[in-house]
Amino acid sequence: MRFLITFSPFLFCISVLQAQEVPSRFRLGLSASLEENVSSKRMAFSEYTGFSVNYDRTNYRLGAIGEYKLKSHLSINVAIQYSNKDFTGTYFCDVCDFAVPPSPEDVDFAFIEVPLTVKYYFLPNTVRLFGEAGINNLFALDDVGYEARMNPLTIGFKIGGGIELGLNEKIALQLLFDYNNSLTKLFKDSYFEDPYFMLRSFNFGIVLLKRI
Repeated sequence: MRFLITFSPFLFCISVLQAQEVPSRFRLGLSASLEENVSSKRMAFSEYTGFSVNYDRTNYRLGAIGEYKLKSHLSINVAIQYSNKDFTGTYFCDVCDFAVPPSPEDVDFAFIEVPLTVKYYFLPNTVRLFGEAGINNLFALDDVGYEARMNPLTIGFKIGGGIELGLNEKIALQLLFDYNNSLTKLFKDSYFEDPYFMLRSFNFGIVLLKRI
């Protein structure tokens, strides 16, 4: 008993040191990317109305990312990101007779994106390639106006890849690209007889991750 009392502090210190030697499974980071919108040029709110779209505005995505390592090459990732998808739109109405044709206008279009993905690392070295795939949840922040009725949540898929460079034991820099495609309806009144409008985009960016 006296032995346990005497040496228990030393045993505790040894266990703490051993735990510190085990790398954490968690990494947190910040991300920034530029977006190229490749959605349809016809954004229909309903059967007859919508926007003729020109994707001529600069769009980006900013946010925070969390990663949990499941195995040596496999991780699960979640993020919360602000994404703007602004465009120049010209209102159309297939059953209207305009005295003066509508003029192009700047339309602000933004979302909070919450992707949940699985990432696989192909190389265990300081420089390693990775692939990523999962679902993306888009929460609309803006209403495009007119009679458009937005769904508050749109679900899509995300697929991509990139390269990671380990800067030191705790910090890594990733260069990535990904493709995003919405699956559920963006507008509540989208006409089912025709393919309803889907958001499609390519993103190119960087992520700075730190092991915690």
